[in-house]
Amino acid sequence: MFRYIMYLGILLASAGGYLLIRKIIDRRVEKNTDTEVVRENEEYLGTWASKSDSGFTMFRLHRDGKLTYRFSNNPGTDTSTIFGKYVYVGAEGGNDPKYFPRLYAINQKGDTLFNYYVRYLTKYDMTIDKVDKMMLSPNNVFDTLAFTFYRIKQ
Repeated sequence: MFRYIMYLGILLASAGGYLLIRKIIDRRVEKNTDTEVVRENEEYLGTWASKSDSGFTMFRLHRDGKLTYRFSNNPGTDTSTIFGKYVYVGAEGGNDPKYFPRLYAINQKGDTLFNYYVRYLTKYDMTIDKVDKMMLSPNNVFDTLAFTFYRIKQ
């Protein structure tokens, strides 16, 4: 019996060590390449962009809660950049984003850039979709209006 408990302890220690080493390597890669390494339950991180006839919108959700928001309106060529922070929360206001998640973006002055429901987000281990997609809906998750953003691989 003692031997099985010892083997279980070794198995748990090796699994924990693997996860710790993976996390350390991920953070080092993020620091060196200035991109986010996306794992399960972190699908919202990274750079997302959308283009329409009226312009181009791109935002980057950093791991530490920072936001970089860029947009340009057609026919102009100027690109405006806004820095701020974001919050990704569930409907109850807690940190459980499984129930009607929302994405709040706030600039450095405290003004709200957007406050949208996350209607669809490509899962981490999804193999059907070839591109990662995030659909944001301004009114609720069942609304027909949604803004579609695609992940930019940098």
